Amino acid sequence: MTFADLILAGGIVLVISILMTRLMMLLNISDVPNARSSHAIPTPKSGGVAIAVAFLVGLALFYSFQDNPTELLDITPNQFVLYAGLTVFIVLAALVDDLWEILPFSKMAAQFLSALFFAVFIARIDTVYLLGLGYVDLGVFGCLLTILWIIFFMNAFNFMDGINGIAGGGAVIAAIFLGLTAMGAQSYFVALCCACVIAAIPGFLIFNFPGGHIFMGDTGSQFLGFLFASLAVFGNSLDEGQLSIYIVPVLFYPFIFDVLVTLLYRALRKENVLHAHREHLYQIATKLGASHVVVTVAYCVLFVVTGIAAVNIQLSEPSKRVLSIIMFLPFFGFLATLVYRVAVKKGVAPPWRLPERFRQTQ
Repeated sequence: MTFADLILAGGIVLVISILMTRLMMLLNISDVPNARSSHAIPTPKSGGVAIAVAFLVGLALFYSFQDNPTELLDITPNQFVLYAGLTVFIVLAALVDDLWEILPFSKMAAQFLSALFFAVFIARIDTVYLLGLGYVDLGVFGCLLTILWIIFFMNAFNFMDGINGIAGGGAVIAAIFLGLTAMGAQSYFVALCCACVIAAIPGFLIFNFPGGHIFMGDTGSQFLGFLFASLAVFGNSLDEGQLSIYIVPVLFYPFIFDVLVTLLYRALRKENVLHAHREHLYQIATKLGASHVVVTVAYCVLFVVTGIAAVNIQLSEPSKRVLSIIMFLPFFGFLATLVYRVAVKKGVAPPWRLPERFRQTQ
C-alpha cells in the first residue's frame, strides 16, 4: 500500500463517517434525559453506527489494497472474515439496546458470547509477563483471561461515555499512539485497525464535540470498547511483532483508573456497584462546575501523557513494563483524591467510610 492509497482510503472513511452521522441525526433515535444524564434535552444517539460502518468500510478497503494481506498482516482470511462478522454482531446488538433498551442481563449475554467467540475462534492471550516469573504460558486460562478482559473493557468504555467528546477524543488519541507503537513492533493488523479508527471517529466528533448534537450511544461505546480490547489481544498473539499486552491498558489508564476507583469508592460506602450512578470522576468534575469541554480536554491531555508512556513501555524491557504501569498509580491517585476532597467538601459527593473492622483498629 502506498502513502497515496492510505490517504485516499482514509479520506473515503472520513466522508462515509460524516454522511452516516448526518443520517443517524436525521433518523433521530433519541436519548431522552433522565436523572443520570448529562444533557437536558432529547438528543439523537447511535452515532456509533457511523463510526462502525466507516471503520468496516475502511478495513475492507485497506485489506483489499494489500498484495498479500495474509503475509503482511499475519491474519488469515478466515480470521479476518470472522472478526468483521463478529464486529457487525456487536454493533447490531448494541443498536438493539439503543432502540429498545434491553435488560442488563441480555446486554451482558451479548458481551459474553462475543468475547467467547473471539477467544475460541479468532485470538486469545497466550502468554503474559509477570514480575518474578517472566513470560508465563497461560494455556486454557488464556482463553478465560481474554473473555474477562473483553467484557471488562467493553463495560469500562461504556461507563466513560458520559459527556461530549470524552470517549471519541480519548479513542482517537489512543489509536494514534497505538498505531505508531504497532508499526514499530511490526503489528500491522493492529496498525491498520488504528488507521481506520483515526479516520472514522472525527466524522462523528465534529457533530458531537463540543455542541453535543449527537451521541455515539451504546452502539459506539460497545463497538470501540470491543475493538480496543481485541487489538490488545491481536498485538499479543497474532502479529509477529508481539505488541505488549500492557500497551492498551496503559493507553486507557485514565478510563480504567476512573472506573476502578469509582467502584472502590462505592464499595467502601457499601453501595451496589452494579447499579447505575453518576459518581465517576469526570461526572463529579462536571458537578463541581467544570464544563464538558474542560473535562474532556483534561482527559485528552491525560491520554497524551499515557500515550507517550505506552510508547516508552513498548521500547522497554519486559521487566520494566509492569513497574511503569504501577508508577502511574500515585499520580492518578493524587488527582482522584483532590477531586473527591473538593467534592465532599462542597457536598457534591458523599464521604467514603472505611469498613467498621478497620476503623476499630485505629
